[in-house]
Amino acid sequence: MGEAKRFFGEQFPELFARGVAALEERAAAGSEGAKRRLDDIRGARGVAWLVLDGEGELFLRVDNGRVTRVDSKPDDLPVRVAVGLPAEAADSFVDEAKRVADLGSDTAAYAAARTASARIERAIGDDPLELHLVVTDTPDFDEVVVRIGLNAPAPPATPRFTATIAWEDLEAVRTGKLLPQQLFMSGKLRLAGDYSRALQVAMQLMQR
Repeated sequence: MGEAKRFFGEQFPELFARGVAALEERAAAGSEGAKRRLDDIRGARGVAWLVLDGEGELFLRVDNGRVTRVDSKPDDLPVRVAVGLPAEAADSFVDEAKRVADLGSDTAAYAAARTASARIERAIGDDPLELHLVVTDTPDFDEVVVRIGLNAPAPPATPRFTATIAWEDLEAVRTGKLLPQQLFMSGKLRLAGDYSRALQVAMQLMQR
């Protein structure tokens, strides 16, 4: 089993659960922000589908503030996000993330828990949003194409639009050195194709 499949199938659900538990403690102590975040996380319902080219796939079920790995796509929940990329590239990304991040920290656990969001689900709506994210100058590859489908039946072979970004700029966003909107305003994120709906969703989320 590759590093990416092991992480998302085994470690990520545990990390997510730690994040939710930490938020529950803060909410019980009276934190209104933690209560709102918990409501948002618990309201998210769906399936995350990861396709690792050359290694297979895995499914994560998200429901009522829990993430569990399941053997096949559940029939009772919609696919909220379907992502496909080469397994070797996914392993490299996970290795790099583990190298620079402390997965034992509350910060990492909170970040994992926040990947589930009813607010984001409502903003995206029911129509598919399909794109290819092209990451250039990665540590191990010249270029990696990540196929992303939101509310789509599978990772898209043909996207509605393409977003291109350098690895170092993506890392700057992950570490908080750059805000997502700064990428677009500075030209570090290059978009091609019909990305009008993606911009509408992004604007809606930033206004809340």
